[in-house]
Amino acid sequence: MKRLTPLVFWIFTTLAQGCGIYSFSGVNIQPDVKTYTVLPFSNQASLVVPGFAEAFRLALTDKIRQMSNLNYADDGDLIYTGTITQYSVSPTASTGDQQAAMNRLTVQVKIEFTNKKHPDDNLSKTYSYYYDFPADKLLDDVKAEAHQVIMEQITQDIFNDTLAKW
Repeated sequence: MKRLTPLVFWIFTTLAQGCGIYSFSGVNIQPDVKTYTVLPFSNQASLVVPGFAEAFRLALTDKIRQMSNLNYADDGDLIYTGTITQYSVSPTASTGDQQAAMNRLTVQVKIEFTNKKHPDDNLSKTYSYYYDFPADKLLDDVKAEAHQVIMEQITQDIFNDTLAKW
């Protein structure tokens, strides 16, 4: 019976993928859409971190490349443009003596998504995520990890909304 279970699973997954009813990556892309473009992001946040907008653009480009079968092109069928609208650090929790115990880095990104072949899929949306860190640490001490966590979450949300349609 134990040998039957992998066989049943393989048959089910083969049929499901072959019929087009399910994709394990969750991608829901029309068959005529083959390419994508992520244009350079602008940075309009009051606190501008050099290189952050480009790093975010590259993170989004990589997310789409890794999770879809689309090819990158200079003038793709799908076009992503974006603006970093907020990059700020604020206290989030205080101690009994009114001092900050935790700080929060918040990043907000506005995305314009254009599907040239299916304009009904176009989207304009603002995404936000944060990273909390101890107040006794400087932002420079946690910046690499904070950026990684924030970019991973926001790029996943963008991917879900534009290509997975969750």
